[in-house]
Amino acid sequence: MADEKTGAYVDLLLGAASGRFSRRAVLKRGLALGLSTPLLLSLLEACGSSSPGTATSGTDEGGTQPTASGSAAAGASPSAGSGKQSSNKQFVMVLTGGVPDVDPQSAYDNAASSLFFGTYEMLIRFKGSSTSEFVPMLAKSWDQNDEQTEYTFTFDPGIKFHDGSACDAQAVKDSFTRFLKMGRGPVNVISRFVQDPDKQMTVVDPTTLKFTMTQPQPLFLSAMASEYGPLIVSPTAMNAHKTNDDPYAHQWFSQNMVGTGPWKVTEASPQEKFVLDRFADFHGKPPFFDRVTVRVVTEDATRRQLIESGEVDGVAELPPDYYQEMAKNPALQIVKYDTTECDWVRMNYAKLSKEMRQGFCYAFPYDEVISQVLKGFAKEQGPIADTVIGFDSSIPVYKTDLDKAKQILQQAGVKSSDEFTYMYASGDASDASLAQLFQANLQQIGVKLTLQQVDRSALISLNYGDSPPEQRPHFTSSGWWPDYNDSWNQLYPNFHSDSVGSKGSNSSFYENKDFDAAMDQLKNAKTLDDIKQGTGKVVKILMWDDPAAIFYAQIIRAMNLRSDIKGFVPNGIYINSYNFNEMWREAT
Repeated sequence: MADEKTGAYVDLLLGAASGRFSRRAVLKRGLALGLSTPLLLSLLEACGSSSPGTATSGTDEGGTQPTASGSAAAGASPSAGSGKQSSNKQFVMVLTGGVPDVDPQSAYDNAASSLFFGTYEMLIRFKGSSTSEFVPMLAKSWDQNDEQTEYTFTFDPGIKFHDGSACDAQAVKDSFTRFLKMGRGPVNVISRFVQDPDKQMTVVDPTTLKFTMTQPQPLFLSAMASEYGPLIVSPTAMNAHKTNDDPYAHQWFSQNMVGTGPWKVTEASPQEKFVLDRFADFHGKPPFFDRVTVRVVTEDATRRQLIESGEVDGVAELPPDYYQEMAKNPALQIVKYDTTECDWVRMNYAKLSKEMRQGFCYAFPYDEVISQVLKGFAKEQGPIADTVIGFDSSIPVYKTDLDKAKQILQQAGVKSSDEFTYMYASGDASDASLAQLFQANLQQIGVKLTLQQVDRSALISLNYGDSPPEQRPHFTSSGWWPDYNDSWNQLYPNFHSDSVGSKGSNSSFYENKDFDAAMDQLKNAKTLDDIKQGTGKVVKILMWDDPAAIFYAQIIRAMNLRSDIKGFVPNGIYINSYNFNEMWREAT
């Protein structure tokens, strides 16, 4: 071998032996180096006995690493830690507001999903920080045909739900059937691929479930890794608590959790605290933490005080202007990471004409929000992040132009006596500052904007409820990221007319026939070029032809942790969520 090739082989050998490279990465690198089959097989043996579709340690080729500030880095595994494990086996985290709905097949809420990662399981999940590779969760392995029309999942025997009932292939099918037929919140995550549960889901045997598609579906595995919707609930619990008026027991599940996750709920006060205790019959590797306590703390300053004092271990949401000082504290680590999140201000489609919405887009203080409120933890962007499949950089974004805003709003018939309302959730200083800056800009051009601060759970209930648009404010603070890496999935629940009210998250009741038609085409795109072309078309409608929202930023996030917490790995789609069962506390 040439020196360069020899060095690459040695690196591959060491990476395979240490677990730094997965079997897939070893194969890819080995083939690129032209290694013989016997040599490749010996390298694969160094990786252990895992096969594609099973968990491996290390970071795959091309994976990205988060940036950690403070005295400790994130992302190691317990076996790799140089220190000893602590005897403190409780992890305490905080949420910014209550969680009114904990039904995982209904709640389309980030705070709820962060709870579900401890109590429920998807079939598979994204691997580490990747948004395109997967590892087992409930399923132990999976396979697909070459046409990508059949996906088969295999489960270990003897898996139990928290209520003691069996979780076999039939139970998984029954759970997905509930998800589809109930038709709430994130149902599009599965209904895009499976419409008829009886014809498209087959229980091959008690440990095998097969999904059959009507056309090639290359994004199906990504959808199954979403933390919104495809989580498996207990059919036994559903049957025990269903009623004639509520055949899927949604009301009961909205206040109770029965999954297969590492922890089960032992205390639930949705506006105050959740306590999750270790589930003794968990089918996977036992986690380090015996208990996960989730507290609701609405005030930013209080959340900061709690993590600095050591009363809590993790805070997902704090104003960016805190980070510079917090990063100097050796007892803390600030893990900064890129996301697929785009934030926007929803505009009430029924109350605001197209011209009004265009005028308000020009009145928004984009630069001030990014520099003064978000402190650079963002960049100006439309409704699709530049990391999401289908992003089109050729589509321009709005710039603040108060003269143009005033002219358009006056032509649209807005008078000085008119009053507009902006609603946002309490407990988030960034949202409050953003709303105040927007209010100040409008005041300069003679438009009155009244701010309404409400409890987060009230805003969630409004956004995902069925109250008519006439009873809703003109503007609501919002944002979104895709359930999996796909532009259609980012936009459909927010702006398609089929997603209004409790059927999705189209809380502004946006309805544009051209947009709906373009989205229906995008849904069935089969190539990357088709996805990019279709995405550009729908984004142009949303931003310029018939504005649906004030799209202002793509977000960079930071997870705030005590420095003795190890094993946290951020993911740009699992935003604000913890990989609980891979984390541990190091003795100090």
